[in-house]
Amino acid sequence: MRQISLLAVTKSTGGIALYNKLLLTELRRIGVRAHTLCLSENNEAYAADLARRGLSAEPVEMARYSIDMGGDARVLRRVIASARAQEADVIVCHGSKSGFIGRAAGRITGIPVVYRQASMPFQRRVQGAKAPFYWALDFVARGFGGHVVTLTEHARQETLKARLMPPERVSVIRTGVDVDRFRPPMDRGAARRALGLDPDRAVVGWMGRIEPQKAPLDYIESLRDLALRYPQVQFVMAGEGRLQQEVVQALAAAGLSDRVKMLGWQSDPVAALQAFDIYLLSSHWEGLPITLLEAMASGCCCISTDVDGCSDALEDGVSGRLVGAGDTRGLADALDSVLRDPDLRARYAAAGRHRAATLFDKETMVAKWVELLSTLTAGRAPVPLGGTAQVASEGGQ
Repeated sequence: MRQISLLAVTKSTGGIALYNKLLLTELRRIGVRAHTLCLSENNEAYAADLARRGLSAEPVEMARYSIDMGGDARVLRRVIASARAQEADVIVCHGSKSGFIGRAAGRITGIPVVYRQASMPFQRRVQGAKAPFYWALDFVARGFGGHVVTLTEHARQETLKARLMPPERVSVIRTGVDVDRFRPPMDRGAARRALGLDPDRAVVGWMGRIEPQKAPLDYIESLRDLALRYPQVQFVMAGEGRLQQEVVQALAAAGLSDRVKMLGWQSDPVAALQAFDIYLLSSHWEGLPITLLEAMASGCCCISTDVDGCSDALEDGVSGRLVGAGDTRGLADALDSVLRDPDLRARYAAAGRHRAATLFDKETMVAKWVELLSTLTAGRAPVPLGGTAQVASEGGQ
């Protein structure tokens, strides 16, 4: 009698990779055996990270941003071979290209497949001119079968509207975070000091991949006048990515090189978020950003662009502020309002923490995954999953 064996297929960067790591860490606690194929850039480092956590993984080369007929066919064969070698009961794919290849492998092997939709690349506002191509990929993959997991009800409705899957094969599982690990600190001053910041001055923080999707240049533009009006406030950016040099140049052009501290990539987001009084997310598109949920759980006052799952996370004017994507003036005004009014800032922070604990806790997310996996593998794995109420919290970045 064996427990469920899961094969994960995922890209190796950003929130997609983090989600896979968190999910498999928790599923392992209740007896799921998992192996991850780590695709695209950073695959070797990500596989090593999973291995350090006791999770089986291997790197696989894949061109993430382009079609490579030969290379993609090799990845498909690798997924099929790994699924058979691992005696997988289910394949779980994270990301659009992984979802296509994984569902093709499921059709060939007869193994149930779940495609966890991280965002909606079939929409023009997300992928621009490439959106019809992504829609065509997903439409073809619909014929392979499988099940789609979206992060929000909005994403589910958009997926159904685009005719990418019938309703009975689309489920909503909200992202969950470890609300106990990400909790407001007793002393933000100590957390600031650990990052080399002044412990007595408030911190406005931006954290994420320094990539076009995250719009770090919008954050800088929103600070152009604001930072000069609040000399007592510390402004920071934490992360790394392709726009690193552009960010340095933009800070210099705006005269903010000495006002915005670059913290680099943070291996422990808890330490960074506990130093932030205000967290600002400037993304042009998202799924349901994990860092925003972690910031809410950490008791930060949150300001975010109103894109995709961000409006599920925050209630504008209740648990934070939502501003249109690309509206740098709106970001500046929202930030100004909470810098001027510490009581408002505290109310938003408390309401955001409560919302994270109520709607986005990790145990609820894991319980829904257990229910779905148990249903999909009922005829393959004799031993049902159980013990979800006893899932412990370890968390991850």
